Amino acid sequence: MKNYFLKTTLLLGLCGLLSCAEEQKVADKNEEAVKNPATSSIEKFKAYTQKFSEAAVITQNHATGHIGDFFFTHWKDGGSASLSLNTDGAFSVSWEGGGYNYVGGPGWHFGDKDRVIGYRFNEDSGASYITLYGWGYDKNMSAADPAHLVEYYILQRWTYDPSKDGTYGKTFISDGVEYSTYRSIREEKPSINGPSTFYQYWSKPSEQRPLGEDHKIIFADHVKAWADTGWIIPDMNNFNASDDPTYQVMAVEVFNPANDGTASGRVWDAAPR
Repeated sequence: MKNYFLKTTLLLGLCGLLSCAEEQKVADKNEEAVKNPATSSIEKFKAYTQKFSEAAVITQNHATGHIGDFFFTHWKDGGSASLSLNTDGAFSVSWEGGGYNYVGGPGWHFGDKDRVIGYRFNEDSGASYITLYGWGYDKNMSAADPAHLVEYYILQRWTYDPSKDGTYGKTFISDGVEYSTYRSIREEKPSINGPSTFYQYWSKPSEQRPLGEDHKIIFADHVKAWADTGWIIPDMNNFNASDDPTYQVMAVEVFNPANDGTASGRVWDAAPR
């Protein structure tokens, strides 16, 4: 009888330990989902279909996913363009001439106003833009207000000048580079939340950033400069839009390219550690 009670006590204790272990696993999983929503909510987007642990080439019309620790976006409304990616943030975009729009590159599935972006481009055969590119979105604001959805660009290289149609904001210095800001509006155009009316914010350097050198974008400086003229970015870290998260990537954009071309570089998180 004594041995029976001893075995029962041990068995109950073991079951208790197993129960605690299972509960801890659930708690850990819930905590991870809070810390890294990319493990859960991001799968809601139809275009988010791929997670790569090694080099990949993307050719679909609309695809997002992760390559190692980097998020990527790849979008085109026609034509032929491909995005080659590696897990260290290296990437290249190749395009054929034609009448279409393409934008894509690696970065993060959310924008962070305190992020410092490092990048280097060694090749650019005529992209419309090489730019830090992202979105902010507030589902609680009226869709009739263009400020509820913002598409932003921090230009580094370009063959098309977006400022010619924009409203000037201010000129400022960031990391030794002089930028000027502009704002424009898009009416019922493609966005991360379907066809919408939204603002575009632009920061344009006084001189294009050279190839073959490491560069840094201090995003907080641009957020402040836009805000100084009343141009506020809505929430940059949510999954509330219909088509994509509010990502922030180092992107290559081409529209109606006259010729075939390639742009290649690498992006990384350059925030002080």
